[in-house]
Amino acid sequence: MLKKHLVVLLLLVMAVGASAQSIPSGTGRIEALGNSPYILDAATDISNNPVWTGYYRNYAFGDIGRNVISDFQLDGQYAGVSFGVSKKLSLGLILNKRNDMWNNFNNGTPWGADSAGIKQPIVPTTILIGWALSKDFHLGLAPYIAMWSNETVAGSHDDKGSANSFGASLGAMKMVKKGWVEGVVNFRLNSFKRAVTDSSSSYTLKSEGGMELSAALRGWFYPKGSKIAIVPILGFNTYSWNPRKTTTGPSFDSVGTSYSYMGFNGGVGLNWPISDDIQIAGGVGAIYNTYKGTLGTSTDKWTNFMVPQFNFAGETRIADWLTGRFGYSRNVDMQKHETTVGSVTNSYSETLPSSDVETISLGAGFHFGRLSIDATVSEKWLKQGINFVSGQANDLFGVISMSYNFNTSK
Repeated sequence: MLKKHLVVLLLLVMAVGASAQSIPSGTGRIEALGNSPYILDAATDISNNPVWTGYYRNYAFGDIGRNVISDFQLDGQYAGVSFGVSKKLSLGLILNKRNDMWNNFNNGTPWGADSAGIKQPIVPTTILIGWALSKDFHLGLAPYIAMWSNETVAGSHDDKGSANSFGASLGAMKMVKKGWVEGVVNFRLNSFKRAVTDSSSSYTLKSEGGMELSAALRGWFYPKGSKIAIVPILGFNTYSWNPRKTTTGPSFDSVGTSYSYMGFNGGVGLNWPISDDIQIAGGVGAIYNTYKGTLGTSTDKWTNFMVPQFNFAGETRIADWLTGRFGYSRNVDMQKHETTVGSVTNSYSETLPSSDVETISLGAGFHFGRLSIDATVSEKWLKQGINFVSGQANDLFGVISMSYNFNTSK
């Protein structure tokens, strides 16, 4: 009985899948909830850990978009789908959702990808594989790849550029006596290269290293006799790279700035389903990041220790077809900046709060049978009002997500 109770509370989808109801999720939902790590969200969980492919089966999800490009276009769009192939095997695909740290490799000085005329890899593709080894233990694997290339030929001048990001995520979930534990390890290798050749000289600019590695753990535990879940989280991530430029005629080999990053995060929170229509979650945590760039005898280092990190979120069904959401996220950042040139080191430190611009977030969900549309709500629209009242052209929504549960009724 306990195991059945945990499965229902864990997944939500088991219950709604049986009655062919929508499973609200996506960027529009999780951002409205303040990106709370103490909330279950199907699209977010699948993207973060492929083991969830085996739980959210027969499910389509994605983002309609965020920023307005033209009257009929938005950016930041992606789509994903998962299928239950057999009782143990689930497969899926996510297209156009960037799940790497490529932007961190873009703009190093000197010779970052942007300054070298290199574009970020296009159409990132994630393949989802979920496998149930038993009722209590599931595995997930997600190979990932994105690529870009170009070539310009003019007489004896040849200019080739390329960029790619590839790797995989390996996830696992284990049911324990009073809850469950999930973990995931992500590996990515990012690289770019530009080779220019003509009759008198040539040069090659490329990145070396470009590795990123991360790991995350999350638990979901129910104290005896309680429906409130205790949710501990723990994470680690790192990346490094080093651009190099090699020239012939005249010849030199020069190394650019070597970059490295390392971060840790942890926290504990509560998830409380007050009723079938109301859910709240909150917690406190800490984040530590260090970022260093080295060029010759010069070093530039940033350290951020964000503690406490507060998260609070809630959602409630206002009507059968409408859900209201809110989120709160704030931290205190103890940051330090050090620069070293030769034997001389200068440092600056300051304690300051995180920006209050995105402290509070609001959102709404619209549900029509199997279909759910979830979005963040513009605070500016709420303040200034609709156009025929204020005379201002304000967007009602920020990012909009859509999902569809095509599980068959049982």
